[in-house]
Amino acid sequence: MENKLSIGEMAKLRNVTVDTLRHYDKIGLLKPIYTDPKTGYRYYSIYQYEVLGTIKELRKIGFSLEEIKQFLTDRNVKKSVQFLQKSMNNIQEKIKELQNIHKILINRLNNIEHFTNSYQNSDIVIKQFEEREYIQLDRPIDWEDKENLYFGLLELENMIGGDIPVLASNKFGEFIKKEYFDEIRLTSAFPDNLSAYQSQLFILVQDEEPEQPTQKLEKGLYICSYYGGLEREKMLPQFKKLLQYCDNHGYIPISDAVQIMQVDISLTDQYDEAYYEIQIPIQKR
Repeated sequence: MENKLSIGEMAKLRNVTVDTLRHYDKIGLLKPIYTDPKTGYRYYSIYQYEVLGTIKELRKIGFSLEEIKQFLTDRNVKKSVQFLQKSMNNIQEKIKELQNIHKILINRLNNIEHFTNSYQNSDIVIKQFEEREYIQLDRPIDWEDKENLYFGLLELENMIGGDIPVLASNKFGEFIKKEYFDEIRLTSAFPDNLSAYQSQLFILVQDEEPEQPTQKLEKGLYICSYYGGLEREKMLPQFKKLLQYCDNHGYIPISDAVQIMQVDISLTDQYDEAYYEIQIPIQKR
């Protein structure tokens, strides 16, 4: 057994597990140079050290065990160059994916910091929005049914795809029908029929290319306000303020309002820290 390495010694040299080497033996990727027929102990040659290093390197850059097995069979310079070129292409794809994820995370962090640092419940802001595309859930959701609400959000997230989960973004929203505006203006408490209102959930489409058909929020002026917390009752006073502001300053709400989850509950277990933005499309009288 001179110059032979036990399976434990080989595993330690290359910082892999013994189970990994057993698996490589089982699938024919890296078989020990000798197996004791009496004990079943596996032994490796020091020359297999570099082969194991190659396997580790190729696994790290994304090749499957079957692809590595094919590469290690009848190698030559031409074949190795082609394989390395393929590995370079894989790395370039990963770099592109990571850059995209980095861009998404930067945008989310900027949005969260902007909201936590700039807005309070009493703020009223008039914004100009460009046309926005969205996908709407094909069924209404009862706001009080939290479990069904989260299933709806997950369904929308799956529709839009993307590199990382949509949560912690400002893409989820719901419509508030214009038919309710007059009742909201006049009530001092949350209307009974609105408290049972079935939400029409949607998700904004930005950089994604979903297979489902999209609809559009028209570009134009929107009067906006913000409130914290998940209770729908907290929306009422902010909505009334917006409608009152329109009445006092000569603006007319022209279609359904939307409210967007700007800071969602994936970021906090303190529900008051979750923030919504109400957006009502308006025009001058």
